[in-house]
Amino acid sequence: MDGLKKFLRSIFHSNAYTADISDNEKECLVRIKEIISNYRSIYDPSLLLKEIEFVIFDTETTGFHAYAGDKVISIGAVKIKNGKTTDRFHQLINPKRQIPMEIEGLTGISNRDVENKPSILEGLCSFLIFAEQHFLVAYYADFDIHFLNLPLQKLASIQIPFPILDIMMLSYHLNPNIPSQKLDVLLKKYHIEIIGRHNALEDAIMTAKLFNEFIMQLEEERGITRIGGLKNSMPSICRQNKPYIFKKADIHSIYNK
Repeated sequence: MDGLKKFLRSIFHSNAYTADISDNEKECLVRIKEIISNYRSIYDPSLLLKEIEFVIFDTETTGFHAYAGDKVISIGAVKIKNGKTTDRFHQLINPKRQIPMEIEGLTGISNRDVENKPSILEGLCSFLIFAEQHFLVAYYADFDIHFLNLPLQKLASIQIPFPILDIMMLSYHLNPNIPSQKLDVLLKKYHIEIIGRHNALEDAIMTAKLFNEFIMQLEEERGITRIGGLKNSMPSICRQNKPYIFKKADIHSIYNK
């Protein structure tokens, strides 16, 4: 029975859905499948947090609800190691739908800006090449990774396998008594200059600076210096293969994050 389900699913995804995408998008999907199929676990509990090259990423979207048709319009990311930025990535995405005026006002991204930009598959392919074999880090990671995984699940029943750490969940452990865990609040608390909020790359850069502060705080206050110690002490921050959970109370915090 399981074999029949897999066979029918493979036909459904490869024919019904991929018939609506361009040849270049099909090539990108093949490349994405290769990246995912070639992925080998990079988790080694003895790795020092400072010496791991992390990819801190962020997305901008047309709204809050991927299943209701909202789409990614920008992906930004930086690589950090030993407290320093080693590389960066930024790509505008054509969502193939209208960007609401309130989102344009918030992000500065207009319909004209994305008119001739890559599709989500093309942009996601470039991002995964950039992030291949790295730990991912994001603020409210469930939101961002859900928007990236949904087109992959729809087209090929696959999802991004890289380990993912959630900055917001980490802050709940390190700062349990502050009144808000919003990104702006955390940036101010750690004296990180706020520049270009709701720009995916700028948000990734600021989140990377915050993550560097957290790594130092983990060592100073908790004696945690290795990824294994972090995972064992705070398992809730590890979001790989976690179900997508989005509470109504969180809606207003996404774009105030």
